[in-house]
Amino acid sequence: MEKLSLTNKKKLMAVCLIIGVVYAMAMLGIHLFLSHSASINRHILYFTISLFFITILLAIFLFDRFFKVMTTLKSFVDSVEKGTIDYSLVSFPQSTWGEIGNKIISLYKQLETSKLQIIEEKDRNRKMKQEMTNNIAHELKTPVSSIRGYLEILLGNKPIADDKRQYFLERSYSQTLRLSNLINDVSIINKIEESAELYQKEMVVVSDIAQEAIDELEDKIAERSISVENNIPISIKINGNHSLVYGIFRNLIENAVSYAGDDITVGMECHKEDADFYYFRFYDTGCGIDEKYLTRIFDRFLRIDEGRSRKSGGTGLGLSIVKHAVIFHEGGIIAKNAESGGLEFYFSLKK
Repeated sequence: MEKLSLTNKKKLMAVCLIIGVVYAMAMLGIHLFLSHSASINRHILYFTISLFFITILLAIFLFDRFFKVMTTLKSFVDSVEKGTIDYSLVSFPQSTWGEIGNKIISLYKQLETSKLQIIEEKDRNRKMKQEMTNNIAHELKTPVSSIRGYLEILLGNKPIADDKRQYFLERSYSQTLRLSNLINDVSIINKIEESAELYQKEMVVVSDIAQEAIDELEDKIAERSISVENNIPISIKINGNHSLVYGIFRNLIENAVSYAGDDITVGMECHKEDADFYYFRFYDTGCGIDEKYLTRIFDRFLRIDEGRSRKSGGTGLGLSIVKHAVIFHEGGIIAKNAESGGLEFYFSLKK
């Protein structure tokens, strides 16, 4: 004898109860109907009884499908609680209830996917911040150690010649400026990433801002005998942040002045536009860089030539600031070596 499960017993008991109640009500109705209408047409009576039983069978069929959906959902919830979800085992009948069941499972999948994405994003941000913290600590170590060493000599008991004393003071001041620049650059990146709404936008003239950066770096440009050409039309205006647009051009110019070489030309232009963006090209005619570094050129603290970078006083964050500032203005940026020599940056800024 086949032993029924508890679930099937409940199912059969529910079906029998429904049938019994409906049957009793129907029989009572038929009895009353016959007692008051003995002369009713027999064909209509048979049709009514047939329709009644068809209705019962349809109700049983629909209940059975609904019960299957509920059973499948219960099994799914149990598997979720146990952490043993297997979506391939979740199957619903082709019905309205089955469609509802599939939508419930689909919503759960979306929630799980969103949850995993949030966890991955948090983990990525944690690793990024940890890496940046380690890099900052490494970058701080050299100037702090240098300043400490110079001050220890100056504060020592041994007499120091005036020219030596002046040299140590100048080196200490130089390292202090480097620390200040590093702190400022880190602050800019963190502010763009975490509090971008603090940067207010207004209509700014891009050519004027680029010229401000050129004028600010005039002495360094002259030292390297570099010619700078600002070919951005004065008519180009964007709804942007003055400070961040300035940071784009200043850091690009400073990068070229520090690493591209002497007696070169640095230029900037707007080479096209569309309904939403202006597209800019910044270039130099210098030495370019190794192709393997092009994909990493905007990474924080990337130094292609460690010794030369430290000598230039760079923080290793300039091009990272450029990228973040461009993204703030809803644009994109890439770098490539020019066929004629030198390095090119192509970036866009939203109008």
